[in-house]
Amino acid sequence: MNNTLSTPFFRLEGFAPSEKLFVMTDIHGCYEAMERLLSFYDSKSKVVFMGDAIDRGEKSFEVVKRLLELNAVTLFGNHEIMSLDYYYYDDFNEEGMTPSKLWVYFNGGETTLESFEKAVLDGEENLEKKDPDKYFPAPYERYLKNCVSHYLSGNILFCHAGLPADRCFDFLGNPFDRDSFDKEYAWWRGENELESGYTTQRTFEGRKVFTVSGHTTCECSKMRQPFGIRLDTGHSLKAALEIEPLSETSSQYRIILTPCDEVEEPCSDIQKAYSELIKSQ
Repeated sequence: MNNTLSTPFFRLEGFAPSEKLFVMTDIHGCYEAMERLLSFYDSKSKVVFMGDAIDRGEKSFEVVKRLLELNAVTLFGNHEIMSLDYYYYDDFNEEGMTPSKLWVYFNGGETTLESFEKAVLDGEENLEKKDPDKYFPAPYERYLKNCVSHYLSGNILFCHAGLPADRCFDFLGNPFDRDSFDKEYAWWRGENELESGYTTQRTFEGRKVFTVSGHTTCECSKMRQPFGIRLDTGHSLKAALEIEPLSETSSQYRIILTPCDEVEEPCSDIQKAYSELIKSQ
C-alpha cells in the first residue's frame, strides 16, 4: 500500500512557527504508515510528535525507536500517561480498576507489551521496575523522559488533546509526580464539535495562538480550521503536517495523508478524503 497523498501548500496569515516543522500524532503502533508519512520528510526539519505513539498497532516499539532516531520533540498523549501508571505506579483509581488493566485490556496496551517483549527478547536492554516480569525496554524509558506536555514554536501551539476556548490547562505538572500532576491536558475532548474545533481564537499564556492537536478523531473536511488544525484522522487514515515560516507573521503548510491497515480496514476512498481536505475551510 503506497497511496500516500500530499496537499499543495496553504498560506496561513498571522501565525508562523519559528522553524520548519514536520508534525505527526496518534500513530498508535502503526509503523509502516508512519514511514510512508516520513517519505515526505526532508530530513532537516524539526520533527514534532504530539503523543500516542503506542498501543493498538503491533509495532509500538519500532515507532518509539524511530522517533528517538529522529530526535523528535515528543509530547505526552493519554496513552503514554496510561503506560506510566503501569510501569511506575499501578495503584487503584476511583472506579476500583487498576490503571494497568485500563491500559492493557481496554486501550490497546496488550499489543504494546507484546511489542516490548519481542524487543527485549531480540536484545534490547530490559529495565526492571516493581515487577521483574514486566518487559520495559530502555528506549521506551528514554522516550517517556523526553516527553513534554506541549510545544510552542513562534505562535503555533502543539498539544495532544487540544486547547479549550475558555480556559488553559496546567501544562507544567510533572507526570512522574503524582501529587502535582493534572493529566486532563492529555485527555480533554470538547462536548460537541463546535467546542472541539478551532473556529474561534485560542489564547495561550496571554498571546493569540494557532493550535495543532490530535487525540480526537476528525473527518478530513474538518481538519483545516481558521485558528487550528486537527491532525488525528483515526486508525484507517494517518496524517502529517509540514509547516514552515515565510515571515514572522505568515507561514505555509501542507498535509500528508496515507491509508493504514495495521489496526482496521484502511480508508476505502482516500481520493475522496483528499478532496474534502482540499475544499475545507
